[in-house]
Amino acid sequence: MYHHVKKLMYTVSIDEPDPRFGKMLLEQFGGANGELAAAMQYSIQGLNCDDPGLKDLLMDIGTEELSHLEVIGRLARMHLKPTKKSREAADADPLIAICGGGGVSLYNSVGNAWTADYLKITGELDVDLRSNIAAEARAKIVYERLIDFCDDGGSKDALQFLMTREITHMKAFMTALAAMEKPPLVIGLIHPSPKIVDQYFNTSTGVGDQGEQDLIAPWNEGGQVERVDAPAFQDFVDPQLGTRRSEPIEGPELTSPTQEAHQPAQTDHAGDGAKRKKGREKRSS
Repeated sequence: MYHHVKKLMYTVSIDEPDPRFGKMLLEQFGGANGELAAAMQYSIQGLNCDDPGLKDLLMDIGTEELSHLEVIGRLARMHLKPTKKSREAADADPLIAICGGGGVSLYNSVGNAWTADYLKITGELDVDLRSNIAAEARAKIVYERLIDFCDDGGSKDALQFLMTREITHMKAFMTALAAMEKPPLVIGLIHPSPKIVDQYFNTSTGVGDQGEQDLIAPWNEGGQVERVDAPAFQDFVDPQLGTRRSEPIEGPELTSPTQEAHQPAQTDHAGDGAKRKKGREKRSS
């Protein structure tokens, strides 16, 4: 059962309302990567789960997401409240001002209604856990961007808390997935077809207008990977041996990649050299 306690999981305070920022906050209230979507996704997965341990995990985090929904809803309401009476503030979003009376509703930041289509529920625990890990990662990025666009110290504090909990949940889901001890490419029960499962189709070839070109990288060559250049121009062969032959076609527009791609690098967001909007510093506790 659920029981509501009249106390926020994180106390919210703001210095000055900003209706335009309040509208942005609705993305985490009624958006695809928001708290309601997370709460419903994990809770419904939990209801469908037969494993007692994973069911407990999903219900724990799903319930916490409802608490996060209350935090982000309170914060958005504080920023949107002036739209109820101020004509100037109402210009930030007439829909919120006129239809919602300056309050939150289950819409995202551009006024699209919340939908159950946001939820990723398959009934396969390992698949669902991967979806949850990705959902938390997306939510973390959204909170990061909200922080970047925020000038209010109290709002930043609350957003920092919510963003941090996304990483906490990611860690829990990743640990649960690892505990299943299931190989990452073993999905469901039916095995993939041999040969073709290891073929990489190089379907974007030639040189682009901005200098783009084919590159050799670990994901398209080496190990068990067999690169098939321009499969649309290859002859069809026995499916048991692969759908297309792997010999490259040489031509003015279809040449085999020869240059090795650089390894992808993760760029730290908002690092020491990053530029941010000027705003109040975080409050000291």
